[in-house]
Amino acid sequence: MIAVTGAGGFIGTALCRALVGAGAPVREVRRPGAPPPVEGLERAEISDLDRGALARAFVGADVVVHLAGRAHRLREDRGDPLAAFRQVNVEGTRAVVEAAADAGVRRVLVASSVKAVGESTPVPWTESTPPAPVDPYGVSKLESERAAFAAGAGRGVETVVMRFPLVYGPGAPANVLRLVALVNRGLPLPFAGIDNRRSMLSTGNLVAAVRALAGTHGLDGEVFFVADGVDLSTPELIRTIAAGLGRRARLFRISPQLFRAGGKIGDGISRVVRCPVTSAEVERLTGSLVVSIAKLVEWTGFRPPETPEAGWRAVARWFLERSR
Repeated sequence: MIAVTGAGGFIGTALCRALVGAGAPVREVRRPGAPPPVEGLERAEISDLDRGALARAFVGADVVVHLAGRAHRLREDRGDPLAAFRQVNVEGTRAVVEAAADAGVRRVLVASSVKAVGESTPVPWTESTPPAPVDPYGVSKLESERAAFAAGAGRGVETVVMRFPLVYGPGAPANVLRLVALVNRGLPLPFAGIDNRRSMLSTGNLVAAVRALAGTHGLDGEVFFVADGVDLSTPELIRTIAAGLGRRARLFRISPQLFRAGGKIGDGISRVVRCPVTSAEVERLTGSLVVSIAKLVEWTGFRPPETPEAGWRAVARWFLERSR
């Protein structure tokens, strides 16, 4: 039995659908009231991240996949964002691992983020790269990793951390949805001159990695980067999405320095009103962020089953269907 927290989210829904489709018994652990994201799930309702309630929800599970958390936000609406992130991401993770140990679960897979390490790198990060998070979300994810390992230490439960980059797939929200919509408009886009590399993760490859980690013994206390294993530049990403949509990518070149200058102007404007162009947004389009999955491959035998082309085609099909 696999118990999943955060099953109603984008990643959780994709994971539960794939596991149920493969015939695996899956238990959704979530707050009362919301409809199940996928038919065929067993359900355990909890009112909050109380350790006792969680332990009862985990009884009988062999593996817990902890996806629930407070997501990264481009525009923060809390006066103390770090405290808000810590309350959910750090203390919630601690409670989940402690409850799993209480319930006799053998392994907990904790979802983290590349932001626990930093924001950008042209040289692939490995699990030995010293973490240096730069925003409250990243700080909370690094602290949640450490809380997970401390909570599981010596208590008979293997605790494993999965660091995800940007995750895409059918149903993807926020930045992925905006980018696909932008490409679908067919307007000329000024990205031809960008020479960068970005690691990403399709939901198909995420599911395969979770199954590999759930089925491999001797991983207690280990961290793994999880990604497609094929990194794309921004122009390559635009062309891949356009191909999935059945469109021709229309790209032209402007200097990356102009992008950065525009981002700084946007930073000033955003202090007064919302601005869609900021330095953070520019960095996501022009900067590099690459990670190595060599450890995941070596330790578990994981091989990404889905190419970026296939993953983005699936996103494009979903987008076109929802647009009809």
